[in-house]
Amino acid sequence: MKKAVLIIGILVAAYELMAQEKIVIAPLKSVDLTYTEFAAKDVKLNSKSNKQIDVSVIDPTTKKQVSGFGLAPLGKAKMTVDEGNILRLKNTSAKEVNVVVSFVKREARKEVSQSVARIEFTLHNSSLKSIPLVIPDVMNPNLSPMSNSGVSLKVGQKIYYKKGLSKVLILTVDESIKQGDKIDVAKLVKNLDD
Repeated sequence: MKKAVLIIGILVAAYELMAQEKIVIAPLKSVDLTYTEFAAKDVKLNSKSNKQIDVSVIDPTTKKQVSGFGLAPLGKAKMTVDEGNILRLKNTSAKEVNVVVSFVKREARKEVSQSVARIEFTLHNSSLKSIPLVIPDVMNPNLSPMSNSGVSLKVGQKIYYKKGLSKVLILTVDESIKQGDKIDVAKLVKNLDD
């Protein structure tokens, strides 16, 4: 029995290794990715470069950004890309960058009424250090220093600051946030690291 469990474990690990794809992005270029796995799995990004990579999700119909963030040098992120959307990875540096893309089991989503309003706004990091966030059922961005991350979130969406192994609620999206607003996340987490 132990041998069977060990073999199954090895096969699962081998499958996960094969399910990874290394993406090479030329200097000052972007790569658009579409996968059938978007329908059922979350995307895991693992930067292998010492340069920031801009990550955005694009609606192919409107050509507008649905969400996005800066993936820090050597950073990791897990995010949901809805079926049919485009995952765009952009290299803004003068050197080639590498990202490993893989898929992981999607956590169960809570059903939300389709009539819930979305608000497009910007998460701004005015500090000189990265700010790790958790936006459940959307993405887990790491806001790079002095960066902006455009998001389109439903009213009621919670945003948490990842502090060590715990997370602290820093914002709930509501009607007080207007379309196009810029929210300084560094100010929201300023006293949480003390």
